[in-house]
Amino acid sequence: MSNSDTVQPGYGQYENDNLHNMIEYHSKGVTDDSTYRYATDGGWFTYTMAVDETAPMTVLNVKLRKADNGKSLKVRVGDAVLLAETLAYDGKEEVYDRKIQIPSDVLKRCVYDKNADGTDYRVLDVTFSSNDGDKDSAKVCDFLYMTAVKPAYDFDSSIAYFIDCGDQNTSTLTGKDKLGLYNCVTEQLCGADEVTGNVWGLIDDPTDRYNGSGKGGGIYTANTWCDESHGADGAAKNNSFRYTKNQFENNIARHLDYSFTLPNGTYSIEASFADPWGCSKNPTLYANLGKADESVIAKNCAISTTVKGTAKVTDGTLTINARSEDKAINLCYLVIRPEETEPASVIGQKGDVNLDGTVDVTDVVTFRKHLMGLKDFNGEQAYAADVAADAQTDVFDLAMLKYRLLHK
Repeated sequence: MSNSDTVQPGYGQYENDNLHNMIEYHSKGVTDDSTYRYATDGGWFTYTMAVDETAPMTVLNVKLRKADNGKSLKVRVGDAVLLAETLAYDGKEEVYDRKIQIPSDVLKRCVYDKNADGTDYRVLDVTFSSNDGDKDSAKVCDFLYMTAVKPAYDFDSSIAYFIDCGDQNTSTLTGKDKLGLYNCVTEQLCGADEVTGNVWGLIDDPTDRYNGSGKGGGIYTANTWCDESHGADGAAKNNSFRYTKNQFENNIARHLDYSFTLPNGTYSIEASFADPWGCSKNPTLYANLGKADESVIAKNCAISTTVKGTAKVTDGTLTINARSEDKAINLCYLVIRPEETEPASVIGQKGDVNLDGTVDVTDVVTFRKHLMGLKDFNGEQAYAADVAADAQTDVFDLAMLKYRLLHK
């Protein structure tokens, strides 16, 4: 990984140089408590940041404060909203990293040329605002990094996630296996991926209740174990497995659960189960168990063969849930591939002043009403109306909007 660009929010000298050229409307920068900037009263602030288009992945690294839990943040890259959430960090650090992987379609659509101080750059606009009306946004702290990621591991961009369940060494691959676009290791407890920032992994009490770590590598939790009888790394994905440790013995309903952050859409799921002890005969694999979009991926799965199905993601998260009435579940691997995904939201992009997701003549009508004093704009509409990117909303923006529509 290498940083293709960095900005120090709140430090005006570096925010306002010829490359980053901060545009801000109702924001505040602070330098006497480390450095940070935040949006106020429906405002926003935008930086132009250089990118390395030759990198296989591009990640924006934002530093946030735990003290801002309960405040919200919206991050727009180009025309796409890539983060819109209320902070609820439960880690130990007072200042922590939030990584945002930038989709390839956003890069293709939104990167443009810029010359600053005699140097040519390929750049993206990165905009921060509140996601909670006109309330103050969370603070963007210390430094922003636009990172060019060139992974040392093998990955397949047509795969979202490849999980080698129960792998004894999560940092290595076996044979022709490749990781997915969103995961840098073969398995982890549910949390942010170290490289991509996407939240995914095994859902369980992380307590190593039965001292599984003394048996071998891999991840051992309160209710699940790797196959401790084969502790060496390098087993094929359909031979290694994660199983339901002592769930039957403790009268716990057999369960194995994984969660994955994903763009909304339809995904194909490939999986395999084992039955090493003759008591794992009929597992069923669900998607989003207990949620409104719950579905069955595969029922009464055949053992030691590949099972396939599909699942829909409607809220940005896919859970995959294995269930059985047998004494155990032994899940070997999961491969999640996108079939049809929805692009990141572009509602409120420049020109979309009525916030309907498209830029068309109805936005001109809405803009005219605003200039005539017949319609107030909220903060998101004011951002969308600032077509000229000068933190003003006036007839020049309307003229530019009309020009863009005429030359589509």
